[in-house]
Amino acid sequence: MCHLSSGIVSDCYADGKVQAHTANGRGLVGGRFQLDYPSVGATETLMMAACMADGVTVLSNVAQEPEVIDLAHFLTDSGACIEGAGSNRLVIEGKCQLHGSECTISPDRIETGTFMLAAAITRSCISMSPVIPSHLTCLIDKLLTAGCKIRRCNHDTFEISAASTDVEDLRAFDFKTGPFPRFPTDLQPQTMSLLTTCMGSSIVEECVFDKRMGHVKELIKLGARIQLCGSTALVLGRDRGSPLRGSHVVATDLRGGMSLVLAGLAAEGITEISGAAYIDRGYENLETKFQFLGADVKRLVPLAC
Repeated sequence: MCHLSSGIVSDCYADGKVQAHTANGRGLVGGRFQLDYPSVGATETLMMAACMADGVTVLSNVAQEPEVIDLAHFLTDSGACIEGAGSNRLVIEGKCQLHGSECTISPDRIETGTFMLAAAITRSCISMSPVIPSHLTCLIDKLLTAGCKIRRCNHDTFEISAASTDVEDLRAFDFKTGPFPRFPTDLQPQTMSLLTTCMGSSIVEECVFDKRMGHVKELIKLGARIQLCGSTALVLGRDRGSPLRGSHVVATDLRGGMSLVLAGLAAEGITEISGAAYIDRGYENLETKFQFLGADVKRLVPLAC
């Protein structure tokens, strides 16, 4: 049994389940929390709980991702009192009740980044809207370093080109994942797929999740040359290995599965990917969007209703 400073009592069971209830039998009370790691999920959960806790809650070392800021704005519009959204410290004054409000969700920065990488890996040109460039600064900087041309057409539309008519062959680059505003871990697998097609070698360091290199062995099946040591990968580019070629691969998680889709778009021949249900969790109507862009992508098993 664990007593938390917010007035929660939690019981942990052998099957991994946790049951929690308030110790005073009435409700939560405000407190001070210092997160060991700026987790988005932990930040959002504590922020929502604190909005209706009795008193003031101070959260330190919190996540600063755009999604956290969006949630804070929504809660504030619904009557919550939250200060510091976008910084590493939140001060929240609990309220007795909240009310309804309207919310416009920001465009998915990970989906946007994935389509930017799709343009790069296929050496194509894509325009996208709506886009918030400040949410993807790290990726944009890396793609510019690689040689992509990125042009802002208006306030929420931009164009990325890696077409041979616009750029020379793309160059490899190194990157390390981290909490926002550093390079997003949710774009690490897709970016690694791109690097297998660039000139030169790259070092990829995964610093957020311990087990986020499962896609490496599947990319190797497609002809990629990648040397893995723990959470660090040495990716040998096209000039130092074999070109990607179609094969049967298996998606075992959302972002890793998407990296296989991107690699398949660039590979010679046909690539068949099992485990598409993982990819569907984060990308709506994916094959339709790629077909609209001219890709030859087909779903072999109909999407479950």
